[in-house]
Amino acid sequence: MDRQQLEEGARKILLTNLRKGVADWNGKDFSFVVPSLRGYPFQWFWDSCFHAIALTHLDLEQAKAELTTLMSAALPNGFIPHIIFWEMDKQPDFLSRNIVGMTSPNYSSTMQPPIIAYAVERVYQATGDEAFKEMALPILVRFYRWLRENRDPDNDGLIAVIQPEEAGTDCSPKYDEALGLEELSNQGFIAALNKVYAAYDPMRGDDRRILAADIFHFEDVLVNSIYAFGLRALVRLLGDAPEAQEFSREADKTLQALVSKCWDEEAGAFFDLAGVAENPVKVVTISSLMPLILDDLPRPIVERLVDRWVTSTEDFWLPYPIPSVPASNPKFIPGPPRGFIWRGPSWINTNWFLSHALRRQGYEELADTIVAKSHECIEKSGFREYYNPYTAEGLGASDFGWSTLILDM
Repeated sequence: MDRQQLEEGARKILLTNLRKGVADWNGKDFSFVVPSLRGYPFQWFWDSCFHAIALTHLDLEQAKAELTTLMSAALPNGFIPHIIFWEMDKQPDFLSRNIVGMTSPNYSSTMQPPIIAYAVERVYQATGDEAFKEMALPILVRFYRWLRENRDPDNDGLIAVIQPEEAGTDCSPKYDEALGLEELSNQGFIAALNKVYAAYDPMRGDDRRILAADIFHFEDVLVNSIYAFGLRALVRLLGDAPEAQEFSREADKTLQALVSKCWDEEAGAFFDLAGVAENPVKVVTISSLMPLILDDLPRPIVERLVDRWVTSTEDFWLPYPIPSVPASNPKFIPGPPRGFIWRGPSWINTNWFLSHALRRQGYEELADTIVAKSHECIEKSGFREYYNPYTAEGLGASDFGWSTLILDM
């Protein structure tokens, strides 16, 4: 499959998954790509950011529309939801099969990894559209301030998630203990998640109260790596604006906290912090590698992560890297996971992050291999949600939008 064939395949998926119209509930125009026609019929936050980046290679106007639609759902306090139900007629069927924390029937009350400033930067770089940037900046400023003010109650630079889906790595084994998972299956995960949701019901919409309740309180390494990555992009977009210094300080603070609080020298990996007490969760997953995306990560830590974990054939360097959980983990499930996801398969979005990161860190050959193997997964199995790291078998949803990130790899 050459570049032209990849582009044709990606274009077909992104345009087939495109939804346009006017929302009944707020009268706003929408134009966005659903992650997949089956199972994901609405707008998801970080999926849309990935779609916009892929679209910079195919359709610049739609790339802008994707993010404009996402940002148009921002609330006055700055919050941008994880899921937005633009087409309400599809919502009842979805909610009969999925649990979603909500304070409104029109959107979720939860967040996702905050990569939006980087996505806006990429679209702005591709289009040179000053009006697009000027429209986006006040929304981005309010959103990143909302994160700091509502998700970092101890003011240490690390934002917290209140349930696993907010981190994007839903069923990762690093959450098993915190959730009190009794059955290692998708059914067991949903049962545990239902208990969290029930406890949150009277508190939904008050994130600081939820975090103080300490039911599921994770300073997640993947989320905070992307938070700092997004903050750096926001600083570049702001240029000489006075807010730039504010967000530059915040990015520095987050990096310093990741290194001082989450880095484990003995393990040579980063670990999430659980609870108000910030107890390290010593389970290595793809999140443990994600600070590699930060260009100013100290060089000795970069080298240790790569030498100990990334290139280890017993851990992450499998035939089709990089799996979401190392093969050495006894809970590793390469597939098919039957909904119990992020416990072994390789994902194009994390490969996109880490291939670019490794290239910037000077590991060209490793980056080239990840790109080539990701390409091979798509050649063998199409644009799937995730892939078996041993065989490249496509798993999960078909015609999955963010796997078109291969165009940007």
